[in-house]
Formats: sequence, C-alpha cells, structure tokens
Amino acid sequence: MIRGLCLFLGTLSAAISVTTAVKAAVEEGTLNVTATVIAQCTVSTSAIAFGEISPTQAASATGSISISCDDNNTLSSVVLDGGNNEDTGARRMSDGGTNYIPYTLSVGGSTIAVNGDIGTSFALTGVGPYADTVDIDGAIASVVSPGRALGSYSDSVTITVTYSGP
Repeated sequence: MIRGLCLFLGTLSAAISVTTAVKAAVEEGTLNVTATVIAQCTVSTSAIAFGEISPTQAASATGSISISCDDNNTLSSVVLDGGNNEDTGARRMSDGGTNYIPYTLSVGGSTIAVNGDIGTSFALTGVGPYADTVDIDGAIASVVSPGRALGSYSDSVTITVTYSGP
C-alpha cells in the first residue's frame, strides 16, 4: 500500500509540475492630443423694441451691442449690414408680407468715440482684454403712408466683428 501511495504521489507530483507556459502579449497604440488656441471675441445685443406705435407719429427706441475680447486680441471693426429687408441702402422692417416701415440706426451714448451714423460700419478698436457696450438708437419717421397695414413688423441686422489674435 505504501508502494502504491508512493507511485500515486509520484504521478501526482509529475502532473503538478508539468504546466503549460502561457506567453503574455503586448500591443501598443498612440493617443494623439491636440489643442488650438484661438482669438475670441463675443457679441451680445439687446433689441431695439419700438413697441406699439402710432402710424402718424415718429418713434424711437434704444438697444445695445456689447463686445468683449479675450487677452491680447485686437478688435478692428464692427459692421452692421442693411438688415433682411434692405432696399437701396435703406433699412426696413417687414410685416412678413409686402408692407414695410423704414427705420434708421445710429450710435447713441458711449464711452468710446464712434461716428454717429452706422450706415455700414463703425470702428471700435482696442487690445484685449476688451469690453464695451455701444447704445444703438433706432428711429422711425413720422411720415407713414396711410395705406400701411396694421400689425407687427420686424427686421434682423447682422453684426460682424473683425478682430485678430496675438
């Protein structure tokens, strides 16, 4: 019995010592990391809201354009287009149909020197950090044609700010 036990233990010992070698595998990859630092200026506005107006009286209202630029960005100019309903250089609000109310925009009170009439553009210049708000005055003439349709009128003017980074 001892001999059988020894033979069994010997076989068990041989079975235990026989192992299958497993080789570890290694794979490599590359993680690309990039960033682009950009010059940044932001534009925000408050609307020019004429509210309810009489067709026979002049109306005026004020809104604003706020511009802020990050460090070391140079603000070059601000351009206001003629709006969605421009006709031969005149800004007009539309009722969504064929009726229009002409209006004008001009630069109101500001701490920076700008030319009075917006027309197409005005210059705000400065090196960032830069932040300023410009009041924009809107006016509707008192002469409104008698056949003008009653209702709501609107327009959208695009503001383009030109600036450069360091």
